[in-house]
Amino acid sequence: MNMSLFLHYARLRMKERMEYRAAFILGVFAQIVGYGATYFVLWLTLQKFETIGGWNWPEIALLYSLNVLTYAIGAAYTYTPMTELEQLVQKGTFDPVLIRPNNPFMTLTAQMFNVGYLAHILLSGGILVWSLSRLDADWTFGKAAFLMISVLSGACMHAALLTLIGSASLVIVRAEVLFRFNYSLQEFISYPVSIFGPAIQILLTTIVPLAFINFLPLALILNKDTGIIPREIAWLTPIVGPVLMWLAYRTFQVCTNRYQGAGG
Repeated sequence: MNMSLFLHYARLRMKERMEYRAAFILGVFAQIVGYGATYFVLWLTLQKFETIGGWNWPEIALLYSLNVLTYAIGAAYTYTPMTELEQLVQKGTFDPVLIRPNNPFMTLTAQMFNVGYLAHILLSGGILVWSLSRLDADWTFGKAAFLMISVLSGACMHAALLTLIGSASLVIVRAEVLFRFNYSLQEFISYPVSIFGPAIQILLTTIVPLAFINFLPLALILNKDTGIIPREIAWLTPIVGPVLMWLAYRTFQVCTNRYQGAGG
């Protein structure tokens, strides 16, 4: 599938969602209220304790916003197709995707592009800009470029994790519990990873490298303590996301080749 066909599918998906604009707008509003409540809880916590692990309110808001923003970008393409892949396999409706003369992964991500993540982007992007304006940081062109690259890499990481879990549906069919596990782990990166024990820090840096989404790049930019993890490892952020996404894509291809149907 070439890029023009991919964009064509994505445009059709957007037109489909816009057929019911009132429902779409209400959905966006509900998402903003939901995530806004989380920001409010974090703000209340910082009013009580002033800092968490040496991070003040604008820094925590930036930490959480970077996670939500990168998730929105990556999940817009991968959340719906990967979470619904289990149902497609069970109902046998994944088979028609395989017989089309297009890349199955590109077909799914284009046809199920989720424009609802606009709410996440609006809220997290707005608070991210506010947070950056409140930081007392020595900004340079290099730091600004590193932050922008980190956004793209973080989006790749979120998309990769969703793709890896979704790919498991092609082999074990039931993969819902893995999605819940992934979302539980993401709760940890709403806070500085350095406040957790060594086992959690190692888990979030090596086995499931969620710390590279927001904590490590921001710790490097803001010169924050990174616990037992060397701060210099944050320089790997620009390559961790793309490499993980490539591995996830290859995994999807391997699992697709092993797919034998719902009863396989």
